[in-house]
Parts: sequence; structure tokens; C-alpha cells
Amino acid sequence: MNRSTVIISAILAGILTMPPVLHAHTASPHGASTIPTPVETSVFPTWLRYSATGSGELTGFPMGDVKVNQEISRLAERIRPALAGARNGQGVIDTFRQVLLKEEGFQYDRVAGNPENFLVGGVLARKRGNCLGMSLLWLSLAERLDLPFRGVYVPGHCFVRYVGDGAPVNVEFSDGGAPWEDARYRMEFRLSERGPYLRTLSPAEMLGVFFKSLGAAYAKKGRNEEALAIYAEGERLYPGLPDGPYNAGVSLQRLGRTEEAIAKYRRALSLDPDMALARGNLGILLARKGHYTDAIAEALRDVSRDPRDSAARGNLASAYCACGNYDEGIREYLKALELDPANAAARAGLTRAYFATGSYREAAHECELAEALGCSFDPSMLEVLHPYRGAASTTGAAP
Repeated sequence: MNRSTVIISAILAGILTMPPVLHAHTASPHGASTIPTPVETSVFPTWLRYSATGSGELTGFPMGDVKVNQEISRLAERIRPALAGARNGQGVIDTFRQVLLKEEGFQYDRVAGNPENFLVGGVLARKRGNCLGMSLLWLSLAERLDLPFRGVYVPGHCFVRYVGDGAPVNVEFSDGGAPWEDARYRMEFRLSERGPYLRTLSPAEMLGVFFKSLGAAYAKKGRNEEALAIYAEGERLYPGLPDGPYNAGVSLQRLGRTEEAIAKYRRALSLDPDMALARGNLGILLARKGHYTDAIAEALRDVSRDPRDSAARGNLASAYCACGNYDEGIREYLKALELDPANAAARAGLTRAYFATGSYREAAHECELAEALGCSFDPSMLEVLHPYRGAASTTGAAP
């Protein structure tokens, strides 16, 4: 076990052994009942703890816990007196927006993969955050002020929701804190009624969203074992989030743990049957294991979800070719490339499919297009295709 893994394990253990801090369940001065948040599921302490480690390991800039605590306290005390004039939930939201976004100058940054955009030190120092970073900041301050804000998640995006008296109000950071209706999120993110999204999340579940993003940042650096430990904690806190098992499946797939990856993809699909990436990866792994009937069935389900999805068509083509049905595979690859000529995986797959059927001139033509997209091929295949490369771009007969 390396040093980083020991640190991750220690942090996980720390979450489970933190001493209890009691919060009174009292009425809010703004007409809403406060929602008690046990410390083991409070947002800020866990966000702070994991950010402290992540800042050093992912960004190279260690974070000072004391300074972060002081800054959160300062922001909370800036907001507290301004709340005196808030008569209702909208007034509370307007106060947060005025102090944080206008006076303090916090800005939304749509770059999702930059850890500084969601680790607390980076968010506070740069006064910038993506949807996750801005949501966690807002929720941390709401905890300090005993205000009923909660997180909400849709695929690849999150925001906060005021859940006091009256109708809930969403706060969308990509639009300056505007109050988007649920219907707009359903339209923007193409959400079905059966999906697990748009729910008001508990603090523990919102931390599950944080963990799936933190794990992905570790995985992006090739630290998949550490990422798996973080994903596991996220699944414990938010077992209904499809992204947790999906991300774990990707790391397991990279580590060559195919059976475990298959189980994780199936888990993700049990939570969200419309999760195309999970279904596509599942089909690929099933084909590699020789389960061709199951692989084709999964790929067909993916295509039926969106017939104009080039990646789904390419996965179906790959499944057909894996079981030796090259005619169907070539047909699906051509459909995929008609939808997206820049689909490099489909272009490479079509090249190999033509080569496998002895259609060398067609293979040579596709090979040139695929290489232009950054694809590479086995030298022995390129040697066979070499005499056809010139002929591939002419109308004459192949030599």
C-alpha cells in the first residue's frame, strides 16, 4: 500500500469516527424550519478534509485548513446581517446572490475537470468554481447559517435548491443564480420521468456527488486504485447515484478487472437505464468475454434509445464484428460515420472490418482517414495495405 492510499484510507476512517456535534432543530427567522444535519453528513467538514488532501495531490498546491475555515466564517458573517431584511425564501436567495456573486465576485467556471474548481481551497482563493464547487460553497455557508438549502443533481451538473416554506426554488449558477424551473432542466438535460435525477439531496448524498468527481480527478491521473476507494465512499453515501458505479466501472476496466467492471456497469444501468456510456462500455466488455448475444442486445438497446447517436452505432458495429458478423458490422460503422464523420473509433473499426473481409482497397482508404484522426494500426496490417494506399484515392482498379 503506497503513501497516498494510506492517506485516503485514513481520511475515510476519519469520516466514520468524527465526534458528534449536536445542532438544534429550531425555527429559522425567515419562516422556514431548519433541517438538522448530523456532522457525519454535514457538507463542509468532509469537503474541507478531502480538499486538504486533494489540493496537495491533484493540484500541487497544499491548502491551509485554518485560512479556509477563517474565510468561510468571514463569508458567513458577511451574509448573516444582510439576511435581516429577507422576508421569505426568495429574499434569502437574493441575499446570498448579492453578497457572494456581486459583492464578493464569485464566478461560475464551466470547466468540470479542473480540481481547483471544486476543491474548497481553489474555489475560495480564485473566487471561481464549477457547478459542484459553487454548490458546495453555498451549502457550506447555509449550514453555518442554519438555512434550508439542499443540493440537486442532473447528469454531469448540479445546483442548489431552497426548500423552506412554500414552493422549492432552484438556484442555477451557470445563469448567475437564476431560478430555473424543473421543466427547464428536464428539457436541457433530456431527462426522462423514470430517471433518478432532480431530487432534493441530503447532505450525505451531495457528498456522494463530490466523491464521484474527486475520484474521477484521481483516475484522470492514472491513480485508479485510490479513485476506487473514493468511489466506494461515494456509493455508501449516495447509493442511488448512477455515476458512482459507472466511474468505478471505468477504473476497474482500466485495471483489467473485467468481471468487476461488468458488475458496476450493470449497477449503473439498474439506476439509470438511459445511461448510454455505461451501456456502451458494458457491451464492449461482454463482447470481449465472448458473450456476443448479450453484447449485441445491450448495443441494440443503446441504439434504440437514440438512433442518431454515432457512438452507440459504433458500439453495435463493434459487437457485430466481434462475433464475426462483418456485414452487419460494416453497415453499422457506415451509419455511425454518416452521423459523425469525425468518429475516430468508428473509422478505425471500419478499417479493421474491411481488412478482416479482404476488402483491402476499402480498408486502405479508411485507414488514411482514420490516421488523419489520430488512429494507429498494427504494422503488419499496414504492410499488407501499403500497395493499396495509392489506389485507394483513385478511381482505377486496384493492382
